[in-house]
Amino acid sequence: MKSRLNDLKKLLETFEANLAQYKSSIYDEAKTRVDYIDKFFELLDWDVRNIKGYSEDYREVVREDRVVIQGKPKAPDYSFRIGKERKFFVEAKKPAVDIKQDRDPAFQLRRYAYTAKLPLSILTDFEEFAVYDTRIKPDHKDEADKARIFYTTYKEYPHYFDFIYSTFSREAILKGSFDRYVTESKGKRGTSEVDKEFLKLIETWRNDLARNIALRNKDLTLNSLNHAVQKIIDRIIFLRIAEDRQMEVYGLLAEAAKGQLVYEVIDALFQRSDQKYNSGLFRKQDWISKLVIDDKIMKSIVQGLYYPQCPYELSVMPIEILGNIYEQFLGKTIRLTTGHQAKVEEKPEVRKAGGVYYTPQYIVDYIVKNTVGEKVKGKTPKRISELRILDPACGSGSFLVGAYTFLLSAHLEYYTKPNNLTKHLKPGIIYQVAEKTYRLSTKEKQRILLNNIYGVDIDSQAVEVTKLSLLLKLMEDENIEAEGDLFKHSDFKLLPDLSNNIKCGNSLIGSDFYDGKNLALFDNDQMRKINAFDWDKEFPDIFAKGGFDCVIGNPPYGAFFDPMQKEYIKNKYRSFKYRFDSYIYFMEKSINLSNNNGMISFITPELWLKLENGVFLRKYIAAKTGFKSIYLCGENVFEDAIVNTIIFVFNKGIKFESLIIKSEFDEWKILTNDWQSNQLYNIDYRLRPRIKALIEKVKEQSSELSKFGNAIQGITPYDKYSGQKEEIIKNRAFHFKTKKESTCHKWLAGRDIERYFQSWSGEWLSYGDWLAAPRDMKFFKDDRLLFREVPGKNKRIQATLVTDEVLLHGHSITPFKIFENNLYSPKYLLAISNSKLISWYSNLILPNFGKNIFPKLNPQDIKQLPIKDINFSNNNELNKYKRIEQLVDQILKTQTALHNAKDETDKKIYQKRANLLDRQIDNLVYKLYGLTDEEIRIVEEGV
Repeated sequence: MKSRLNDLKKLLETFEANLAQYKSSIYDEAKTRVDYIDKFFELLDWDVRNIKGYSEDYREVVREDRVVIQGKPKAPDYSFRIGKERKFFVEAKKPAVDIKQDRDPAFQLRRYAYTAKLPLSILTDFEEFAVYDTRIKPDHKDEADKARIFYTTYKEYPHYFDFIYSTFSREAILKGSFDRYVTESKGKRGTSEVDKEFLKLIETWRNDLARNIALRNKDLTLNSLNHAVQKIIDRIIFLRIAEDRQMEVYGLLAEAAKGQLVYEVIDALFQRSDQKYNSGLFRKQDWISKLVIDDKIMKSIVQGLYYPQCPYELSVMPIEILGNIYEQFLGKTIRLTTGHQAKVEEKPEVRKAGGVYYTPQYIVDYIVKNTVGEKVKGKTPKRISELRILDPACGSGSFLVGAYTFLLSAHLEYYTKPNNLTKHLKPGIIYQVAEKTYRLSTKEKQRILLNNIYGVDIDSQAVEVTKLSLLLKLMEDENIEAEGDLFKHSDFKLLPDLSNNIKCGNSLIGSDFYDGKNLALFDNDQMRKINAFDWDKEFPDIFAKGGFDCVIGNPPYGAFFDPMQKEYIKNKYRSFKYRFDSYIYFMEKSINLSNNNGMISFITPELWLKLENGVFLRKYIAAKTGFKSIYLCGENVFEDAIVNTIIFVFNKGIKFESLIIKSEFDEWKILTNDWQSNQLYNIDYRLRPRIKALIEKVKEQSSELSKFGNAIQGITPYDKYSGQKEEIIKNRAFHFKTKKESTCHKWLAGRDIERYFQSWSGEWLSYGDWLAAPRDMKFFKDDRLLFREVPGKNKRIQATLVTDEVLLHGHSITPFKIFENNLYSPKYLLAISNSKLISWYSNLILPNFGKNIFPKLNPQDIKQLPIKDINFSNNNELNKYKRIEQLVDQILKTQTALHNAKDETDKKIYQKRANLLDRQIDNLVYKLYGLTDEEIRIVEEGV
């Protein structure tokens, strides 16, 4: 660090000595970058000049030459990257620019970084250095200090260098300091994600277009209206992105929107684009061209997409972000009222599922790498061209874009190997754009797309969006020079027609759905809704060769099936049992769609691995494919949705001895024979070999708690389905603050139960037949254990012992009534239930208790708790048993004293005593179950 500071001081001395000259108009931005900004970031360990000689795809710093087109800058000056991932932008200015006060440079930088979804970026002329929180939506009226979170001048660089280095150096990025700084500054007022804001924009377009088209075109059907609105929006977005990427003249759409009859003029652009791009995106449909749309609507849409009103710089918006936006967009549809007015509302299946949950890019990348990546390993482009990759529920196309991106990189890597380079440059497979930097030709990118990528979705709008996403990915690295060369030497068109690759249909239901049914009973709307799809007829060449090589995606988890569809599923799919979980049938279908060496990988809920209704699916998997691996994603994959998810990988034609289980920080195996030999084919991924052995050890010497008593659900005082009036439920008519009558008894809340202690929140409940579900009174009096539904800190079971007094409670507490002829004392049963060992066991074995989010302990779980069997003729065990009883007696008294204590010093002493007693009980329980030091360590680390 000392040598860097010395180099920095020399740079500062030179800068200060010549500052007056640098402030003149002669000293431009390019010189500032070479003389100072490049060198400053080299002091932060960035290879700004690419001395290491990395290819353009992997160089650490991408530098853009300033190109201005009709007053519009082309790209940010610097993009700082790790691998291919952008981390932050730097926008450079000359010292004559006032970074602190001038709003235009700040807005320019913020537009770039906001659109690229980068959290922080830097504006500097070396004289000044400003860091912006670029999650805050930019507005051209913003002052220069809006969203600025750090500012300094060159004179203070030595003072702030530690901070700058520890946040923006290459080492800081690799060590996570940059990400931590981002997290610390997250959630500031005004921050908003670009995808959410852009989504609002195109949803506004949809609303405005739908209402206006419905108003001016009264003969339009609902399906035609939805199709027209989607097509117009897709075309405008495509052309606007093409402008920012210089494939079209900048301002093309803006110019078209200046006069009158705007839609007619823009439609003419669409028709010209069809000639140029030759894609179904712009294919002329006379009825769409003849639509009447008010100028005001079209002008508003177009004008909102240009600087300075537009906060988005579409040249840097990743296709993946656009996919996220469209995924949300597709969650709503247009409907027509009886008066032919357009209304936009959530699709029924989206409403049922609670929203649209977009798959994060890291999930897409993982699935692609472990399927497509495995398939292309060691293969030449000729061999890769034989691969067929499918997403059977493609949505906005995120998985297909991910697969296509991977294939493009694999081909470029192959072609640019030293032995292959010269051979492939001449035929137009690749071309050179800079030293050691090459790109695939448009023709080659088309070939790969048409050969390898396939998708199906029941939603016609999703199909169009997938096509758009793939076409934009194809166009991503194109530039005006490449386009000119392309059209100069051939009649080859820039974009392919994807209608044979991406198709609309119901992946789960074929035409055999109608066998034996009277077709007269199905109108066009019903048939369109069912949208039967025959795979072998739609992709005959692929199924002639056995099927697809890779089937990937994120199938719908809660798709709606009507009664006839349910009957079809029930009879058609061997994995059916009780429930209609759509992702289960997508899994079975994917196995059938893949060839004999095909790979299948989805992200799904993990419930099918263990629950009884997944048994037929597990048996089908065991019989039809090889189960290679599971990756544990956890419960927080999807924003605003809590779903415990996994990624599975199947490989047909291969039988694996072990199933590999992976998590972010660990990996272990389960023997295939183990899960396939148990009656229900259950797969409990959490049971690593050493943990499984300990679980079995605990089970072998225990009886379930249900042997000693019975647990039921607590009282349900109110329930509209029991016939109670709404007023009774709303007013909680049977709850009181005082004991109003003899039927009233103390009412406990969940918070009233702690480990070895019961308090009372002060409410009373009138008990009787008037309650929705009163339960049997015997569970609410005399000796019993009370278990709190929600576990405590570190997922510890919360239970205590109560006697005699009648105490009522709801579902948040479970009563366990001990049998009268039971040999074991309630205190012993309480101690085992409250022990650290049993909490550890429950977290692994009990499905509800094991959840990371909203874990709970229900009556069925409680009945399964393993209680150590005592051999009362064995003095060693008997002594431990009696000692546990004594300790429980002490801890119950200590907890009462703790909660009654007024003095803080007394509270601390009682708390310490309670902790010591708790620890002694845990140690005795370990000894009772015969745990070794290593096994105790496993439990202690696991709780």
